[in-house]
Amino acid sequence: MNKLTDNKRAFLFQGVGADYRELLGMLEEGQLHALKDYCYTVNKEIGIDLLGYLFHSQHIECDRMFYDWITIYTCDYLVYQQYIDSGIKPAIMAGYSMGLITAMACGKSISFADGLRMLQTIYEYPKSFAIPCSMGVIVGKTYNEVHDLIARGTSEHDVYMASENNDTCLVVSGIKDSVDRVLRLAEQEGAIKASTINAPYAFHSPYAAEGIDRFVHLVEEISICDGDIPILSVFSQTAIQSASDLKNELIKNMTSPMNWNASILTLGQWGIESFVEVSLEDSLTKISRLINLDAEFLTYKKFMRLKMPSK
Repeated sequence: MNKLTDNKRAFLFQGVGADYRELLGMLEEGQLHALKDYCYTVNKEIGIDLLGYLFHSQHIECDRMFYDWITIYTCDYLVYQQYIDSGIKPAIMAGYSMGLITAMACGKSISFADGLRMLQTIYEYPKSFAIPCSMGVIVGKTYNEVHDLIARGTSEHDVYMASENNDTCLVVSGIKDSVDRVLRLAEQEGAIKASTINAPYAFHSPYAAEGIDRFVHLVEEISICDGDIPILSVFSQTAIQSASDLKNELIKNMTSPMNWNASILTLGQWGIESFVEVSLEDSLTKISRLINLDAEFLTYKKFMRLKMPSK
């Protein structure tokens, strides 16, 4: 483990869209006990039976998408603590979409409970928007090529570029029927992948502003303080740490397009030598490794493998 404790590193926090239930076996016994304790906190704070969903899912009816959001947030919070307890600490953090909230909770600028309330409000506020929206990912096309697909396949302002993950992985967001047309066009024109994202709203587009006042009110109401660790803005590629900057970042995180590609490049320019994915998955590692081929990437799976004593 010594080789993992000395590098200047960035911690990467993923957004929503994953199902962690089949990955809980990666957690150690102590973490599983801690997870159950956090499940009680989740129930107390926002009234959902996360314990039943994760460990007795066959007996519970629920909004699975939202429960998955809360599972990701809770498990990644635990993974972060295990990295810290093992002596692996970040110089800076970056959150992909809703991963910003996890990064802020881990950096102590918000409480774990307030992060739960943020996610609940984010999930609920766009439901008042009458037109169905969605998001999609296109792999194997450049930014200009996807921009051209949007121009040819939709009416003006129906679909927006939501995130430039890397040079050939782009996320689109907007009116559902129009997003579907863009994805079909991309597939017809040779995209490696063109599929919808498990998100019912058009985040990182102007459509996510509908009803956002509820979330803005919550951000103003809860206690947000300066973070222990700077967070890289995926919008401006600047390091932010003050409470006022973090509040602005939370609002921007709903409607503004992300540039993950530029963010990883910026971190490399700042001398970041390694990246640690704070997740039970490796989705951020997959898209980020293509941006900086010289950097080292640590996933939780690799961490556990290195952590185990050699026989």
